[in-house]
Amino acid sequence: MKTLFRDLLTYTHHSNQTMIAIMERSGVKIPEKCLATANHILVAQKIWNNRIEGVSSVHFELWEPASTQKLTDYNDEEFQKSMYLLGKSDLSLIVPYTNNQGHQFTNSIQEILFHVVNHSTYHRGQVIIQLKDAGIEVASTDYIFSKRKQL
Repeated sequence: MKTLFRDLLTYTHHSNQTMIAIMERSGVKIPEKCLATANHILVAQKIWNNRIEGVSSVHFELWEPASTQKLTDYNDEEFQKSMYLLGKSDLSLIVPYTNNQGHQFTNSIQEILFHVVNHSTYHRGQVIIQLKDAGIEVASTDYIFSKRKQL
């Protein structure tokens, strides 16, 4: 199972970097909504990594626009942290945490890591659509394209 999560987290990191690179190379002003949604993806990963570590998350602005350099830095930092946590953790370990509304929950590390990947994919799709709507040429970040081998 760890091999699968290593693959999925690597795919997520690469796809997030592709999304950020599209914004950097576009040559046009990126809509703030794109920058805010991209930041949301990575801040949420940071919050989940902190929860796995048992570290209380200080208040993070989940929907604040961020520069592409900041997004790149967050993407790299949180990927490294997720990979570290994956390597050292029992995926069935139950993690107690308090959400942003103050409610307490538990989930396994496996469930949390799956959520991080799924959440990133969901919101990355939103960013890609927003970029297309702004007239920016985009590339697919679908998982299967990262795995497809030509005969």
